[in-house]
Amino acid sequence: MRLLRFIPWGWLFLAVVLSAAACSPGPVSTGPGGIESPSVPHVPPPANAVPPLSQPAAPAEWHPEEVIFVYDEMKEDVRIQLDEEPQLHSPIRTVVGNTPQSYSFFFREPMDRASVEAVVRQHAKDTSQIHYVEPSLAFHWVHDRQLRLLVTLARQPNLNQASPEYWLNAAGAKTQKGRVIADNLDFRAVAVVPSQIWQVSLDGAQLKKVSGFPAPYMVSTILDNERRYVLMYRYKQYCECDAHHIPLYAIYDLDKNSLTRYPFELTVNYRGEGTFVADRRGFFYAQPQEGVSVPENEWAVPIKVNGFVHGASFSHNRHYVLLATGPTQQKQDLDLLLVNLETGAQTRLPGAVKGTIPTSEADGLTLPVTFMDDGRYATFIMRKSADSLLEIRQRYDWKTEKVIPWNPPVAEDSWAGYDQSDDGKYQMYFNGGLYQGKDKVGELDRSGVWVPGTHLLAYVNWQEGKADSPATQSLHIFDADLRQESVILEGLSIGFGVIGASQDGKWLLVHSERDLAN
Repeated sequence: MRLLRFIPWGWLFLAVVLSAAACSPGPVSTGPGGIESPSVPHVPPPANAVPPLSQPAAPAEWHPEEVIFVYDEMKEDVRIQLDEEPQLHSPIRTVVGNTPQSYSFFFREPMDRASVEAVVRQHAKDTSQIHYVEPSLAFHWVHDRQLRLLVTLARQPNLNQASPEYWLNAAGAKTQKGRVIADNLDFRAVAVVPSQIWQVSLDGAQLKKVSGFPAPYMVSTILDNERRYVLMYRYKQYCECDAHHIPLYAIYDLDKNSLTRYPFELTVNYRGEGTFVADRRGFFYAQPQEGVSVPENEWAVPIKVNGFVHGASFSHNRHYVLLATGPTQQKQDLDLLLVNLETGAQTRLPGAVKGTIPTSEADGLTLPVTFMDDGRYATFIMRKSADSLLEIRQRYDWKTEKVIPWNPPVAEDSWAGYDQSDDGKYQMYFNGGLYQGKDKVGELDRSGVWVPGTHLLAYVNWQEGKADSPATQSLHIFDADLRQESVILEGLSIGFGVIGASQDGKWLLVHSERDLAN
């Protein structure tokens, strides 16, 4: 039977955390599009301005300042905005953290304050659904057109049950002229425990939390070989459905415990127009539109190539970008282009990317051509034809500067994606198992993380729950040299995952919404 491409743990994590009945949104395409632009005018903070990674103060100590806002251009009666992330605003149903959350209400007209507070409290009392909760509300009026609201949960989320949800709505409130605020401008907040990043020693004895997210961000991938920068994302919309929702992106610096938000899509495998930006920390983005604020940094390198980019990836050492290029409508036999990020020099191998561009087996979307580079070979995969699942597997040899065939021990109609130890001795094929060159070591066909400088593979196993007990997970390490497996942590929640390992080979990097220290 045909095996699908491996699905990253992030999609599963979203579904489990939000609701036992909820389905995670489908994977997001890696095209050049950006996030939705706010439809209501306001003056946003700079793109790299981030609130401190800490919880809001208690209501008694809460004295918020005015948020600058362009009221005269408002078309709706009210806008309810999450202060921690201004791109999340009414009307919306979205995910927020479980700590006290600060919101701003912006009104088109001066309001009768008493009527606003009364209807907000009334709507917040709606507990018609089993997971609805009435939160504690603290009101602070800046003036008659701006209300700041601090919302505190009466109970914390139970990680084994549907997450609590509360409702913020000003419908029914009166302006100072007596006009009633319209409905359908509400903010529905599903409160979850944000997952945090932890360091775990290889024996499981030492655990240290290294992040402090107040918001429910998910880890996409660790970007750099030094294991410092992490690509994060969160969704704007939430529903119990399989819709494609647009994420919001950020880069987390593990050394500085800082989060930098970006107002457009970030991707590790770019597909789009020939003018784009390569950030040498390990990600790409399309050339921003004029007027869009971009966080300043020393790593961004603008790239301009002829033709459409059907796929772009970094070389292992980040000195080059490998691209599959051609006209926009071309679907097969693309050019291989190497761009030197130091000098800007471009080397083109016409027609070297043989085959047809793959499409997603889930929704039919065109996928970016992806180059998996280990410093010796840059491997890439195409299909034999548009209606075939058979793969054409090739690799670019850095030494000979030529494209050569690649014959992995995986059936031709199964995706040949893999991870390997940093010395190239062992390969873990997601659809083939663990190999040492051409020799199969075991049936360990799962996603895992190789520990640098070792032949240790760390991964997570699932354990079914018994009786009324929920399912759990465990953290394992497999020694490929000794062919031995050990369990270093057990009884972990379903929202747990291993995402990397430190460069010195002493620590695993994991994520968990539970406090591992307790």
